[in-house]
Amino acid sequence: MVSATMYAAVDWADRWLDCAVIARDGTRLGFRRVIYKNTSDPVAEVQDLLRSCNRTRWRTIPIGTEDPDGLVFQAMEDAGLTVVGIEPMLAARARKATTMGLTKSDRADAYLLADMLRTGGDRFRPVPRSSPEARAVRVLARAQAAAVKRRSRALHQLRAVLVTYYPAAVTAWPRLTLRHAQARAVLAAAPTPARAAALSRTELAGILRDAGRWRTVDDEAERLSLHFRRLALRTHPMVEAAKGVEMRAVLDTLDHACDAAVQLSEQVAEAFGAHADALVLQSFPGIGPLLGARILGEIGDAPGRFATARNLCAYAGVVPVVWASGLAQRTSHRRFANETLRDAIWQAAFCSLTKSPGAAAFYRRRREGGESHNGALRNLAARLLRALHHCLATHRLYDETLAFRDIHPAESRVG
Repeated sequence: MVSATMYAAVDWADRWLDCAVIARDGTRLGFRRVIYKNTSDPVAEVQDLLRSCNRTRWRTIPIGTEDPDGLVFQAMEDAGLTVVGIEPMLAARARKATTMGLTKSDRADAYLLADMLRTGGDRFRPVPRSSPEARAVRVLARAQAAAVKRRSRALHQLRAVLVTYYPAAVTAWPRLTLRHAQARAVLAAAPTPARAAALSRTELAGILRDAGRWRTVDDEAERLSLHFRRLALRTHPMVEAAKGVEMRAVLDTLDHACDAAVQLSEQVAEAFGAHADALVLQSFPGIGPLLGARILGEIGDAPGRFATARNLCAYAGVVPVVWASGLAQRTSHRRFANETLRDAIWQAAFCSLTKSPGAAAFYRRRREGGESHNGALRNLAARLLRALHHCLATHRLYDETLAFRDIHPAESRVG
């Protein structure tokens, strides 16, 4: 809970910072605009403003911001200042409903954020300080997830282009996707149906070998040669050539996205493996280096960040919200959560069904009790998170018998 005699906030822009300080009763105590080009240490300027407002306890003044991951605010944390994150959506709502009589400006936003800290109570808490190792894992894990999304987007774009003029390419690899290295190599060499039909079996075999195939190369080249030479609907040659140029541009994007995803995956695994909590996370069923890195990056390793396991489950969005008013009570899905962590723990729960007898029995019991697939999987994710909270707090590896000790041993056999 944020409780202090005065509150500060910083609204940042590309060229300056606007820092405002107010008292507990809402009185404005100070304001300063820090222009980047005029100083080499903007954090020192903010510290000077806080010191002028409270010379003895200026380090304890909470500083609100909408971007706690920004460079300036990370430097503030490293300098020992208390940084408090404020959701941009909450700030936008408060900006519309404010009665402070201020017009929209950076200065007004700084005072607004400081006033939100003053009146927010338990809604706003200081940003936990994770170690540099955990922050590096978080950056790499998010970059790898973004690269996977770009790869999927480029793959869909490639398929959409091929369907319009080159349907044989879409159906040429029934067991592989178009993002496979062999498919991309053949498409690069044969961007149009005419060029694909003109490729000889020897040329196709060479392309497949260069793409990394080393088994049944000649058989695969024979199959592709026959597939591309089948009679099919074709468009005008000029249009087909133009479509080939368009497809190559999309294919280049896909190649870059695939390479970036692979490289980032290797870097994520390396950074995650060097962290002290990696062994604990990877001891859980269904959690490998990539999922473990995403979970660690979002949870962090700040001591005492989550006081209870339920706090962690609420942060991940796997426990419901209970709304009560008088005698009425309603339970609903928790929408406000860390989406990245929620996706990672749901995927881990799904993978654990084939890795953990206890998880499979727990899921089966929930399903037999009438729960939907999503409901049973959400409860399984919550169970795994509670076990993870305990293991990280005590530095112990995952123990199947403790995590699912309420499951009868006879039920723990995967059917």
